[in-house]
Amino acid sequence: MNDSMTAPDDDLSSFIGRRRFGTTFSTKELLRRGLDWREAFDEMLNLGLNAVRIGAYWSDIEPEQGHFNFSELDELLDKCSDANLQVVLTLGMKGPRWPEFHIPLWAQNFDEQSDSGDITGDKELCNQCLDYVEAVVRHVQGYKCITAFQIENEPLDKAGERRQIVNIDFVAQEADLVRRLDSGLRPIVITAWCWSFKHDDDVKNALRYCNVLGLDVYSRVRGDDKTGEQRAGVLPKHYKALANAKGREAWITEAQAEPWNPSQFTKEDLDSLLAKLAKSDFDTVFLWGFEKWLDNKLNKDDDELWKAVREAATDHLSKR
Repeated sequence: MNDSMTAPDDDLSSFIGRRRFGTTFSTKELLRRGLDWREAFDEMLNLGLNAVRIGAYWSDIEPEQGHFNFSELDELLDKCSDANLQVVLTLGMKGPRWPEFHIPLWAQNFDEQSDSGDITGDKELCNQCLDYVEAVVRHVQGYKCITAFQIENEPLDKAGERRQIVNIDFVAQEADLVRRLDSGLRPIVITAWCWSFKHDDDVKNALRYCNVLGLDVYSRVRGDDKTGEQRAGVLPKHYKALANAKGREAWITEAQAEPWNPSQFTKEDLDSLLAKLAKSDFDTVFLWGFEKWLDNKLNKDDDELWKAVREAATDHLSKR
């Protein structure tokens, strides 16, 4: 891949320094929990957030090849516009929440994909995905609420039922396509795990093609909480410095705000994580777990994290 073909515009002068505090909002996860996404959206507005990350799920938008249905995405973007929310729109094979890969049934060819950890070895699938990405970007051009496009979700992390990745060369193709199509010249976000220094190469590859490096930070995971300080404090600061040195922004695209079993996650854990991120001067933070907080609040008489998020949003957005 020729870097010069996809190198991002380094001028982020109009973009840097704006404070954002939001969450990922997944219509798929809300449906899985039996929650109405429209009612959930209205509830979300009570948290005092100013940003939201949503997935333009391929499986929902192109249920039949060549036949696109944008009705739900349009309705969601209209609601975001009305609420003055800044939107990060995620495109690609991978999107937020399980099953990670959101590929329509007609495009799935598991015989081809099952033998390789790199799903982009299937070139027909890649071409079909690029067609969908192009259709989405052309369709949403008029939505000024879209602040940035995120290409794939943690593309270089093995995930999903078959533990596969999206190769960085294909991510570069997607980024290049979006840049050529987007008349608004919105920044490109590429996300990576903030897990261990073993992910350095993933971060450096993402930095080749993004304007914004998105970091996913989890401090309490599967009972392994001893390395939480490195994941929540040391690595975000380290990777933010790498991004800034290349003229890129660094955001927290997922800050843990729900339990990852068997670890527990409380208000105190959230406060501690956000305090560590604040020390590294992250202006933009998206929390992970909205669907869980809402489910707890509505169905389990537990609003501890809901209230904690509302307090955190007020605190973050009040700073200058």
